[in-house]
Amino acid sequence: METHKGIKKVSATTANGTDDREARSKFWIAAYTRPKSEKKAAVELAESGIETYVPIQTQIRDWSDRRKKVEVVVIPMILFVRVAIEDILTVKRHPLIINLLRYPGRKEPANIPEHQIINLKYLLKDADSPVTFIQRPFNLTDTVKVKRGNLIGLVGKVERITEGKTKIIVSLDMLGGAMVEIDSNNLEIYND
Repeated sequence: METHKGIKKVSATTANGTDDREARSKFWIAAYTRPKSEKKAAVELAESGIETYVPIQTQIRDWSDRRKKVEVVVIPMILFVRVAIEDILTVKRHPLIINLLRYPGRKEPANIPEHQIINLKYLLKDADSPVTFIQRPFNLTDTVKVKRGNLIGLVGKVERITEGKTKIIVSLDMLGGAMVEIDSNNLEIYND
């Protein structure tokens, strides 16, 4: 039994010494957990032989009377799970799992590329300063369209992104552009 930052990895072997789960093609998916349940869900799924990863970073927290090292979950309510297709139902039925991250408009879970998990682990292991996770579905200069609200249908370019708000510019050739701040949840990528 191997322990990594409080998360147990249990290996169930067959008579010939190989794990049946290891022989199947596996991929990473992201599961939404109940609040503050990432570590517990990871341990329980690992005990059933499913590989899990909770992005955790050790940080020093200051209180008025002391300093203490604490383990902080970097992406709240997210647990990465490496599964074979047959394991997905086990993950979905776990009492601490709320849902799985899915591609928009599709039923199957979204695959998280292996190299992204490796890069995240590397970043958390070797970062000199605290890592924060920012949910930004857009990049600067992306063309976006307003999908709800008073400005539905408006198309513009992303100029600035801050705390769940996105500033977009509607260009006026030769003059510049008009800028407005819109809740990021009301925007979608626009492809001509």
